Amino acid sequence: MNLDTTIDFDLKKFFQWWGGELAFLVPKGLRQHMRERHGSVIFTPLTQGFEVALLDDEENVVARRSVDLNQPGNFQLLKNQYPAMEKADIVLRLSAEQALHKQLYLPAAVQENLRQVVGFELDRYTPFNAEQVYFTLVSLGSTEHAQLRILLIAVPKPRLDEQLANLALLGVQPHKVDFAPAVADFPQTRNAYNLLPDRFRRQGSKLGQSLQWLVSAVLLLLLLAVMVWPVWREGQAVESLQTRIKQLEKQNRVVDQQQSEIDALHAETQKLIDIKQQSPALLVVLNELSRLLNDETWLTHLHFSDNHMQIQGQSPAASALISTLEGSEFFSDVSFVSPLTQDKTSGRERFQISMTVNTPVSTLQTDTAVSTDVPDVEYLDSEPEHTPEPEPRETAEELGDE
Repeated sequence: MNLDTTIDFDLKKFFQWWGGELAFLVPKGLRQHMRERHGSVIFTPLTQGFEVALLDDEENVVARRSVDLNQPGNFQLLKNQYPAMEKADIVLRLSAEQALHKQLYLPAAVQENLRQVVGFELDRYTPFNAEQVYFTLVSLGSTEHAQLRILLIAVPKPRLDEQLANLALLGVQPHKVDFAPAVADFPQTRNAYNLLPDRFRRQGSKLGQSLQWLVSAVLLLLLLAVMVWPVWREGQAVESLQTRIKQLEKQNRVVDQQQSEIDALHAETQKLIDIKQQSPALLVVLNELSRLLNDETWLTHLHFSDNHMQIQGQSPAASALISTLEGSEFFSDVSFVSPLTQDKTSGRERFQISMTVNTPVSTLQTDTAVSTDVPDVEYLDSEPEHTPEPEPRETAEELGDE
C-alpha cells in the first residue's frame, strides 16, 4: 500500500451521490416539488432532424415525434402540446455512427492523472488525438489484478458541434450529451458523464442551487446529530456517574475513618482486657493472702508491682508460711528475701517474703468487673514498741487503713 497516494475527493459529487441515495426517504410528492426539472426530452439525431422522445420521472415514454430541421414549427407545436417539456432535462443522445466507446485497462498508478495520461495516448486507443475529440472517462471499477477498468467515450468535435448547431436552430440548448451504445451496454454509467463541452453548459438557477445546498446542509446536520447525540448523552451519563462516585467516595472515606476509630478503640479495649487477664486483681490477692495467714501473723509492709509481691511482718512460726503460701494457686516462687530475726518485745519472728502472683483460671472467667489499671502499691507501717497480739480481723483493718 502506497501511503503517499493522494486521495481525489470531490465534495460536490459526494453530496450529489449522497443526496441521491437519501432521496428515497423523501415522499414522492415533496421530492417532485423540490426538483427543479421533471422528466427528460431526448433528442436522437436523424438525417434531416431529430427524433424527440418525452419521458416522465419514471422514464416512461409520454410522447415520441420526429422533427425536421426544415420545418421548425413542428417542434413548437410539440412544445405547445406538451408544456412539461419546458421543465424537462434536454439530452442529446448520439448514435453509434457519431461517436465511439472503448474499455481501457490501466495501472492503478495513473489514477491521480488519469485524464492527462489517456489524453496523451488517445491516438493509441482511437483514430483521433486529444485535440480532435471531446472525450470522457468513466470508472468501471478494478480488475482482480488491481488494474483500473475505464470506459472511454469520444466524439469528434465537428460532429458534436454540428448537432449542437442543429439544436440551436430549434431553439434548444441541451443540458447533457450522452452516447446511445454506452447507455445500452453500461446503463449504470448513464448519469456518470456528460460529453457537452463546458462552454455550452448552462448554470442552474441560484434558487435551485441554494435549495440543493440547503437540503444537503440539513441532511448533514441531521447525520451529525444522529451520530453525536448518543455520544453526548453517554458522556452526560458518564459525568453524572463520576459525580456520584466522587460523592460516594467522600462518604466512604468518612465511614473508613469512623471504622478506623472503632478499630482503634476495640484494640485499646482488647489491650486492657488482655492486661486484666494477665494481671490478677489486687483485692482478690489481698483476700487470698488474708485467708492464708493465721490469726497470730500480722504484716507491717506490703509491696505489689508487675505480678510480684513482697511482704514483711511478724509471725510465731514464720518458716511455715512458705509452704502455706505455695499451697495457693495465687502464689508461686515463694522465698525469704532476708534471714529470720527474733523480735525481743513480742517474741515473734520477723520475716520478709518475696513471691510471684498468678491469676487462677476460675478468676479469669468470672472476674471482669474490677479495673486492672493498678499502680504500684506500697503499705508501710512503723512497728510499735509494744503491741499486744492483734486479732486477725484487726490486721485486715489496719491494712485497709494503710
